[in-house]
Amino acid sequence: MEKLQARILFLLLFLTLPHLVKSQFRLSLESGAAFSQYNDVRVPNGESNSGTLFSLQDDFNPMTTAFFRLEMSYLIKGKHTVELTAAPLQIGYQDSQLEEINFAGSLFSGEGIDGSYQFNTYRASYRYRLVGNNQWILDLGATILARDARIALEQGELQAEDTDLGFVPLLSFNLNYTPKNKLSLVLKGDALVGPQGRAEDIFAGINYPIGTKGLQLKAGYRLIEGGADVDQVYNFAYIHFASLGLMYDFSFK
Repeated sequence: MEKLQARILFLLLFLTLPHLVKSQFRLSLESGAAFSQYNDVRVPNGESNSGTLFSLQDDFNPMTTAFFRLEMSYLIKGKHTVELTAAPLQIGYQDSQLEEINFAGSLFSGEGIDGSYQFNTYRASYRYRLVGNNQWILDLGATILARDARIALEQGELQAEDTDLGFVPLLSFNLNYTPKNKLSLVLKGDALVGPQGRAEDIFAGINYPIGTKGLQLKAGYRLIEGGADVDQVYNFAYIHFASLGLMYDFSFK
């Protein structure tokens, strides 16, 4: 209950911020198709106690799935961007081709083994505008990512899973180039590499104004890549996204 109240209070403060200072509020909705290039798993991953190393991508039949992403951001006084992001993701994998999989303390063997990969992320970002003119925008900053991750196998009534709830600090960047009055080229993302893992979420695409003033079409390619190599789990995944969305800018003076 206390966590829910804190989230509601934070959201209310975020939504009332434009009335306190000169700012621009941007709402972005994004969707499309997600599919994996690789998704390698071993649970557990200890030296004396390890499961089967398998590939959800290569050893199963992966399913292309739809994804959704919501971003809300404030540009304050033309310099400071505060952004919240919700990016849920779940991909299914069917019919393992392996005869046997030791996963999370359970032994799966034979036919009918299905898998599920969940990587839901919720982020709070701050970026400072280093460059801002008619053609170029460059923002740099940091992101706190809250992840709700789950890898699961299922075969009839036999089920096993590995879950991970945690926070990860990332570097955040946003680069826009507008060669003409309307079309903008965009490179935006969060990324960091550490001794036990890495994480990258990067979008490359275009923004193009359409119809009503403040409304823009957003289209491009997104990737999420990364994972961890620790005693509990070995998992590295590379997910591709064909992305299409809309953005709307609200200005407050």
